[in-house]
Amino acid sequence: MALTAPAPAVAPPVYRRAAAAIVAPADAGDLYLPALARHGWTSVAVTTPTAHPPADGYLRHLTHRGGLRRTAAHLARLGVQGVIAGSPAGTELADRLADRLRLPGNAPATASVRRDTGLTGAALLDAGITAARSIRTTRLPEALNWAAFTQVSELLLQHPDPAHQHPGYFCRTADDITYAWHRLQHPIGQPLVLREHLAGTQYRIHTLTGPGHDGSTGHTISSIWSEVHTSGQQVWRADLLSRNGLLARALSLYTMRALNALGVRYGPAHATVTFIPDRGPALLSLRTDPHADFASDTLRRATGHDPIRDTALLLTTGRRYESSPQRRAHVTKVALLPQHDGALDSDLLRTITTLPTVAVTTELNAGTPVRSGETAGWLLLVADDSRAINQDHHVIRAAENLGLYGSHA
Repeated sequence: MALTAPAPAVAPPVYRRAAAAIVAPADAGDLYLPALARHGWTSVAVTTPTAHPPADGYLRHLTHRGGLRRTAAHLARLGVQGVIAGSPAGTELADRLADRLRLPGNAPATASVRRDTGLTGAALLDAGITAARSIRTTRLPEALNWAAFTQVSELLLQHPDPAHQHPGYFCRTADDITYAWHRLQHPIGQPLVLREHLAGTQYRIHTLTGPGHDGSTGHTISSIWSEVHTSGQQVWRADLLSRNGLLARALSLYTMRALNALGVRYGPAHATVTFIPDRGPALLSLRTDPHADFASDTLRRATGHDPIRDTALLLTTGRRYESSPQRRAHVTKVALLPQHDGALDSDLLRTITTLPTVAVTTELNAGTPVRSGETAGWLLLVADDSRAINQDHHVIRAAENLGLYGSHA
């Protein structure tokens, strides 16, 4: 499914063996290095003075010290023909460098808006697109006054950066907001976002955007995951949703409208969307940094989608991956969520990792310590029949209750 929008005033690069700039590479971003190398491209790491040194294998390592013109000139001399963010910290700089080099990239004027959920929601509402009601402020009294005025019974206080590690605090009362505020606002003066809590299913929507043959910008919906969250805002289970049907179409059309409004013109993105009763889909957050799942090889076989591979193909050839018709396999990601500190029990761990539908897991070793409230690991379940997945999911949750994390001290 694709949607076209007015093209940016940037011509696609001349695709040949060249170099790509990976801005602030880390974790998933470092996976671009071998993916680009398969197309004969080298990679240049662009970091900030305080960043950790990049991984081995980069052609050059440039330190950006605040001079956009200087950094762009260095990249031009190295023959850089593509720029991509290598982590959340690199999204804004990547967009600005791409614009300076006249290479495809997201609109730099809205770069800061995309990295702040408060600004994102306001921009969507200004464009006439549904979004959650919220306030972005540095002052607790202002947040409390807004909550009293709106009279929303359930609220979420969170850091504005969608990549922030803390999912936020669920709040019902002014005391809840005050408590959460003092826990989250570090340093003093850090803006926070207080928004209405939307308790429905959340959908994680992966997209890839690139120029079309007719000069337009096209968004491709790569995958849609239906997520169930705990009361602590952690993902409990995620099911791959069929891209056929009215639900997928409604989510896709809304997401592409939001991408256009937020200036997404090039590269990968992953959006979190929910439904608001009587108001329709609403974007909760948007990220344009790289995404790599713990089971990328298995997911590629099951879904035909691989964000790292697909982005590398776009950078080096200008083409978006043409996936085969969607597989019929049912795919589910299950999180292990201990409710108390402990360690993984060997027998019960063996029970859940050898279930018929478990295709792959994160690294799970017997005796590994786990902490209450922190995800202990993930399992990917794949089957032709959703009932088989549901049955094994019940076994996993039963194992948790029976002592997967050891006895409660």
